[in-house]
Amino acid sequence: MLTSLLLPLALATTGAARSLGCGREIPSKFPSAGKSAILHLPGTDREYRLYIPLTYDKNQPTPLYFSFHGATRDMNEEEELSQFSNPFFNKDGIAVYPNSKNGYWLSNPSANISLPNDLDFTNDLLTHMENLLCIDSSRVYSAGKSNGGGFTAVVACNATVGSRFAAFASVSGAYYDTDNIPGVGPCKPAKRKEGYPFIEFHGTGDTTAPIDGNTNSNPKLPVIDFLEGWAERNGCVKNAKWARNETVMEDPLLRHASWDCAGKRGIVQHYRESGNGHCWPSTVGNDDYEEHPLQCPAGKSAFNATEYIFEFFRDYRLRL
Repeated sequence: MLTSLLLPLALATTGAARSLGCGREIPSKFPSAGKSAILHLPGTDREYRLYIPLTYDKNQPTPLYFSFHGATRDMNEEEELSQFSNPFFNKDGIAVYPNSKNGYWLSNPSANISLPNDLDFTNDLLTHMENLLCIDSSRVYSAGKSNGGGFTAVVACNATVGSRFAAFASVSGAYYDTDNIPGVGPCKPAKRKEGYPFIEFHGTGDTTAPIDGNTNSNPKLPVIDFLEGWAERNGCVKNAKWARNETVMEDPLLRHASWDCAGKRGIVQHYRESGNGHCWPSTVGNDDYEEHPLQCPAGKSAFNATEYIFEFFRDYRLRL
C-alpha cells in the first residue's frame, strides 16, 4: 500500500516545478556534483545509486531520471549500461538507479514470490529526492532494461506513482500481463491531459524477451500488444495501428513506428532493430556487449538508445 503523500510544489516563473529541496546544500552523505555513490533510503533496507551532474545548482530545478536494472542485475550495472550518468547524453539531470530487493522487480514471477514493495520504494525514493535536492517535479522520468523496462510499465500503470512521472522508456522490456501481477493489480493509470508518453526499443533477435512474446511457464506479451495497450490508454481506439512506420536506416535495418492518440502526436513510439538481441543499443558498446555477448549477436548498434530516450523525454513535462 502506498504511504507517501504528494508534496506541494511551487511553480517557478520558468514553468519549472520547484521541489522542497531547492535552496538546500547537497546533503553530506550524497555524492558531490559530477559524481555518483551508493546510498540507503532512510527507514528502509533499500539501496540506490545516485548521480548528481557537475552543472547542479541548488537554486535551479533539475530534471530527475530513474533507471531500473534488469533481472539478476543491479544498480551499478544499470548505471554502466544505460549511461544516464554520462554528460554526453545527460548534460544537466540527476540520475537515480534503484536496487531491487532480490534481483527482480515486481512483474517478474521471481519477484512475486516475496512481493517486494517496489512501488512504495519508488514513490518514497522520489519524495526523498524532491525533499533533499532541487528537482523540477514536472520533469521526472522512468526508464529500464528488460525486467526493469517491464517494471517501468508497472510504475506507469499505478495511479499514485505513475502520475508523478512525465514520460517512460523501456529497452528490451519483459512485459508480463500487467492486469494479473500479484501485489500490483490491473493497469489503471490516473487520467491526465498530457497522457502517458512511452517509448520502447526491441531487437528482432531477442530470445530472452521475444519481440513476438512467448507462452512458456513465464509468458510474456508480444511487444505490439504492449504498445497498442499504451496507445489505447493514451486515447487511441483499442488495437489502434501506428500512424507512421518508417525506416530510420537500412543496414542494419532500424524501423520506427509511432502512434498519435487524442491529438497527441507520437505519444507512443517504438524502435525495432533487426538482427540484434536482448541488448541496450549503443554505438560504442556497453556492459551488455562486453559481459553478455551472446545476447547481442549483431554486436554494437548503429544508434544509441540513450540518446533517443533523452530526446523523447525532453518533449514532455507534467502540468502541475
